[in-house]
Amino acid sequence: MSKNVVVFSDGTGQDGGARPEQRISNIYKMYRISRDHADTGIHPSRQVVFYDAGLGTDIGTTALTAPVRFVQKLLGSVTGAGIKRNIADCYEFIVNHYEQGDRIFLFGFSRGAYTVRSLANLLMLCGVPTKAPGGALMRYRKAVKDIAWEAVDTVLEHGAGHPRADFEDERLELAKRFQLKYGSGDGSDSNVAPYFIGVFDTVAALGASGLRYLVIQAGLAAGVATAAFAAGFLPSVLIALLWSWWFGAGFMLTGFIAQVAIIAVVLCAFWYWQNKSTTKTIVDYPKPGESRSHKAVWKGANFDRLLSRHVAFARSANAINETRKDFDRVGWGGSDAGAPHFAGHERLRQWWFAGNHSDVGGSYPEPESRLSDIALEWMSREAVSVPDGLLTGPIFVNGEKLQGSGDIGVALYVYPDAGGMQHCEVAGMRDTLDALADKLPNWSWVRRLIGRQNWEVKVRDIDAAAKVHPTVVQRFELPTVVQCATGTAPYRPDALAGHNDFKRYYPGKAGAS
Repeated sequence: MSKNVVVFSDGTGQDGGARPEQRISNIYKMYRISRDHADTGIHPSRQVVFYDAGLGTDIGTTALTAPVRFVQKLLGSVTGAGIKRNIADCYEFIVNHYEQGDRIFLFGFSRGAYTVRSLANLLMLCGVPTKAPGGALMRYRKAVKDIAWEAVDTVLEHGAGHPRADFEDERLELAKRFQLKYGSGDGSDSNVAPYFIGVFDTVAALGASGLRYLVIQAGLAAGVATAAFAAGFLPSVLIALLWSWWFGAGFMLTGFIAQVAIIAVVLCAFWYWQNKSTTKTIVDYPKPGESRSHKAVWKGANFDRLLSRHVAFARSANAINETRKDFDRVGWGGSDAGAPHFAGHERLRQWWFAGNHSDVGGSYPEPESRLSDIALEWMSREAVSVPDGLLTGPIFVNGEKLQGSGDIGVALYVYPDAGGMQHCEVAGMRDTLDALADKLPNWSWVRRLIGRQNWEVKVRDIDAAAKVHPTVVQRFELPTVVQCATGTAPYRPDALAGHNDFKRYYPGKAGAS
């Protein structure tokens, strides 16, 4: 019997269930009711589920490993490579559990949404290995972890941060080699494709740039130099003693030179490793004996927006009111030619929902989560209603059981409300900065410096004919709604001023005529 192999990848900093009374996302809520667990009654022969905590979380760290984890996060913020480990972990789970005929479901929020979209492309490139170079594939062993990392590091990351076309031929050649090496395709097509992809407000704020990049690099260099100084102090003293004894050289000068030399060697080794880790090379291409190399860095440009034609179903819930420039939505699409077709079911749906990033993906306190419940109800309904859909426990929407949800196990109760409270992280950051300024001397230059640290603002570009959820129309018709940015007022987001369905609400505004 075929089963569902399901991956949930959460947003940045989200590690659902790790702490009591945590603000959990829609991803964790969906995971909790669909996992193969004693609480749900879902048999592992029908569905297996993996939860991938968001980028920047510290699950599993100890007092000894915390400093290492901190450095890893800093390095990941410079190169954007922190996402690689998440993709590899998700891919490893699929390789361990997938059997021919199974259906792969991928869900994600925020950077976790970009994680599963990248994972989907990895599956299209590399498939699911069925053998190892030396014989049978030993699943659930370190070999699978190594294969997963090879797929991400060697194939998927090739060309990262560059326009797709620049290195696509090279990446396809690497994918072909991987498929033939591990029996995961015939060299032209991989042996598997995702069945359903569901994402909440995909963003890819990956990699630092500008001043932030320089500050992090300087901090890393200072940390490495400090560690080198501490580790090299005794060797420097020993070198100084021996040198002064043998050659009569000054003890202090010799020790200083030795210490500087040790720090310099360690810094050079660190920068060499950092450069090597972002250098991608393909050998014997385009001809035997030839090779090509380039720098590949996950960064805030040239995101992969491709939706493969082999994916059966794709759903995207997008936030209308997110205004942080760093959290701009990553578009999605591709040709439907040759795509799977299921009568009565639309293949790709991208709908817009009222609220900011986490008003769509969740993670605010429950009393403030009525808007995110709208997107959660929509995504859950979409996932359970497709043929051979997601298995869940019972889902109750304002007290009524959602058709297609299960009858036993952990229940999910959602209370979607078009008039729900709307958050604004730009306003929230403003409050945080004002609170900080209140604790500092009342100097004008301090106030100006702090005032410049808020999020840069960018209104989202929404097509005039884009599909919006029906609750958006209801929200427009309400006399007022609670909005953190503007207070209690009618709902009139700038992003919809030019939308065909809402122009009439913006009399005299440019783009609304």
